[in-house]
Amino acid sequence: MKKILLFTLLVVSQNIFPQGFIKITSGPVVNDGGWCYGGCWADFNNDGKLDLFVCNNNSSNKNNFLYLNNGNGTFTKVTSGVIVNDGGSSYGCTAGDYDNDGNMDLFVTNYGENNFLYHGNGDGTFTKITTGNIVSDGGNSVGCSWGDYDNDGKIDLFVCNRNQNNFLYHNNGSGTFTKITSGAIVTDNSNSGGCAWGDYNNDGFIDLFVANAGPAVDFLYQNNGNGTFTKITTGPVVTESAHSSGGSWGDYDNDGDLDLLVTCGVVGTGYNRLFMNNGDGSFTKITADPIATYNHWAGGSSWGDIDNDGDIDLFIGGYDGINLLFTNNGNGSFTRIDTGSVVNDGSYKMGAMFGDYDNDGDLDLFTARNNYFGGNNTLYMNTGNSNKQINIKCVGMISNKAGIGAKVFVRAIINGTAKRQMQVVSSQTGGANSGMNSLNAEFGLGNATIIDSVIIKWPSGVIDKYTNVGVNQFVTAIEGQGMVEAKNISSQIPGKFMLNQNYPNPFNPKTIINYQLPMSSDVKLKIYDVVGREVDVLINQKQNAGTYEVEWNASNYPGGVYFYKIFTNDFSETKKMVLIK
Repeated sequence: MKKILLFTLLVVSQNIFPQGFIKITSGPVVNDGGWCYGGCWADFNNDGKLDLFVCNNNSSNKNNFLYLNNGNGTFTKVTSGVIVNDGGSSYGCTAGDYDNDGNMDLFVTNYGENNFLYHGNGDGTFTKITTGNIVSDGGNSVGCSWGDYDNDGKIDLFVCNRNQNNFLYHNNGSGTFTKITSGAIVTDNSNSGGCAWGDYNNDGFIDLFVANAGPAVDFLYQNNGNGTFTKITTGPVVTESAHSSGGSWGDYDNDGDLDLLVTCGVVGTGYNRLFMNNGDGSFTKITADPIATYNHWAGGSSWGDIDNDGDIDLFIGGYDGINLLFTNNGNGSFTRIDTGSVVNDGSYKMGAMFGDYDNDGDLDLFTARNNYFGGNNTLYMNTGNSNKQINIKCVGMISNKAGIGAKVFVRAIINGTAKRQMQVVSSQTGGANSGMNSLNAEFGLGNATIIDSVIIKWPSGVIDKYTNVGVNQFVTAIEGQGMVEAKNISSQIPGKFMLNQNYPNPFNPKTIINYQLPMSSDVKLKIYDVVGREVDVLINQKQNAGTYEVEWNASNYPGGVYFYKIFTNDFSETKKMVLIK
């Protein structure tokens, strides 16, 4: 597949820093003001494009914001519906599919009020959940995160509270939750703000880091694999902590285990802390790198490969207007970027999150800004470079539908050297003023021409492996069923839209579907059964002009007649195929 072309934006700032970002200055996303703390990227209306939710404290007399992505680099502000009219004192949010229906749901924390849970309807609208402890416990809630801690295929929820016990809710699988009331994870009373799930000891069960403000030490809970946790009381992660505002897991040294960045929330009381995972369940505190030698009032943080060179970089927002961007040198060290609007526009940044909102193959950045300090939220569009990439959406079948907790490993030859990267599908990043990156695993590949292997270790224990995968693609990996990969098989631009007959036909269990696009277009390719029920979505993304083919693996479907239909901006067509079993 060719690299998706960058959308044209109407009004942008000319202040571009060396890594290639442009500050967006027009549109509601960056002009609505507000008293914003956190937000998240997620596709709330199932159109293949990242939408944006932003939390507002009611000190601004504004409700929370929801912006739907128009697919042309702009957003439409949603003004109706309960999700933007609840009027809470909101701080944090986390998106995930808690009922495994294929639609993104949303949990929002409120300070001094009950929290909100919204069930996603799949079309950009939501139904507010009004019963259960999860929405009636109240509390001084700040950070929150979905994670399937018992690997039962249903995401559970952890909520951080200031000056009271934290909350853990176990998903019952019926749309309801049970509040966990025993164990240190819910009885440790502190000043918790940020939380982050991550399997730091690679035993297949997610552990939990909790950042605490003030002089209190941070919490690290190791998952015992039986629904309980052991509180870790030794090691630098918990003994060398104070005044923390949040934490982010990421494999910055590409050694296959999760390292931890912890931000310091009070200037003059310490430095941001980087802990390198030793691979045996212990950590080494890094003291000499620029990341760990800068003292400022840090807010949210986020890992992401902004230059697509094959290793993750780091952004740290600042309450004091000092924002930090570090590029990964690929040898375990970082270089601080000190030019460009991302770090020099004077914004007091709270939550920070990366996501490819324009589907052009590189990570863009949104930061929430508290109007206490003045100004609007900020959006930076990545202008990209010639480096290759792959964007992988994980869809669980035995595991939770959103693939949260899945570990994705990509191996490719970059600059003549084999490099193996790991990313984890996560519903949270940063801290008390939390942000959530896109749930897609987005890998930079440098000058790689082919991906040797993609390995996905699902929370269920299922391991999928794909070899010789093409670069510059947006693909969907379905647990146990294979990767839906639309390959551009011709460099010639077709003269018209066309959907060809699948082959072989009849088939068992795999078949190829071929289609042509004479121009760049939003594309959906869906499968229906004989009574018209949608059973699968093969493609849902922006694609350039070209001739494409995609494989459908019907191993898990009964034999019979099926229909496949293509939708583009200017064309739709349906054809019939027969699965024989």
